[in-house]
Amino acid sequence: MKKIAAAALTIILALSIGAAIPAGAETAIDRENLALETDVEADNSFENNQWFSAAFLTDGVHVPLDEDPHAGWSIDPFSVIPRDEPVNITIDLWRTYILDTIVIRPCLYNNGEKMPSTYEVQISEDGSTWTTVAQVEGLVLTEAEDQIYTFDPAPGRYVRIAITEHSDKVDGTGSYLSEFSEIEVYGEKIPATEAPTEEPTEEPTQEPTAEPTQEPTTPPTSEPVVQPTEKTADNDSSKNGGKTAAIIIGAVLGAAAIAAVALIIAKNSKKKPKQ
Repeated sequence: MKKIAAAALTIILALSIGAAIPAGAETAIDRENLALETDVEADNSFENNQWFSAAFLTDGVHVPLDEDPHAGWSIDPFSVIPRDEPVNITIDLWRTYILDTIVIRPCLYNNGEKMPSTYEVQISEDGSTWTTVAQVEGLVLTEAEDQIYTFDPAPGRYVRIAITEHSDKVDGTGSYLSEFSEIEVYGEKIPATEAPTEEPTEEPTQEPTAEPTQEPTTPPTSEPVVQPTEKTADNDSSKNGGKTAAIIIGAVLGAAAIAAVALIIAKNSKKKPKQ
C-alpha cells in the first residue's frame, strides 16, 4: 500500500513539474532567444490560427502536434505559387542587438521535408539595408534538424529569411510550399555608454575699462523773438487811440463838472441877503 501511495505521489509531482514548464520552451541552444514573442511579417502565410501562422514562428513552441497544435509557419497552399516565387519572412526584435547566431527549426510533423531549398539569412539595423550572414542552396532534409547559422557579431534589429526556391514537395492544391517551426535569434545587448565629461576651462576674465563719460552739453536756448505782425500793430494803435480818447473825454467831463460847481456857488452867493 505504501509503495502504491509513493508511486502515485511521484506521478503527481512529475505531472505538476511538467505543467509548470511551457511546452516547447527549450531553445535550440542554451542561450536567451531574443526573438521570443516578437513581431513577424511574411509575404505569404497560411493563417488558419490553429496549426499555422506567422506569429507561431516566435512563440517558443517546437513540439509534436499531439503536444501543441502550433506547428509553425507555412506558405498558403491555396495561393498556388511556383517554386521560384520569392517570399520573405521578417522579424522585428524591437531594439538593436549585437547578433551572432540565427537558428531555423524545421516543422517536426513532416520531418522537415518542406524546408525551403534556397534562401538567405539577413540582418538589418533599419529594415531597409540588409546584410547577408548565411546563404543556403539546394537544401533537402529527411529529418527535422535545426539549421544553425553563426557569424561574426554585427548590430541588427531585423532578421529576414529571403526564400528564392521552395521545397520540391508539391501540395495537393498544386502549390509549392515552404514551412518553418521556429526562428530563434541570439546575441548580446548593446551596453550603454556614457560620453566622457570634460571639466570646463575657465577663460581669464579681464575687468572692462570704463570709458570716461562726458556730460552731454546742451546749447543755451534763447527765447524766440516774436516779430509783431501787422495785426498786432493795428491792435496796439487802436488800443492807444482808445486810451487817448478816454483821457480827453475824462478831461472834458472834469472841466464841465468844475464849471457846474462854480456856477452853483455863484448863484448861491447872489441869493444871500444883505446885512
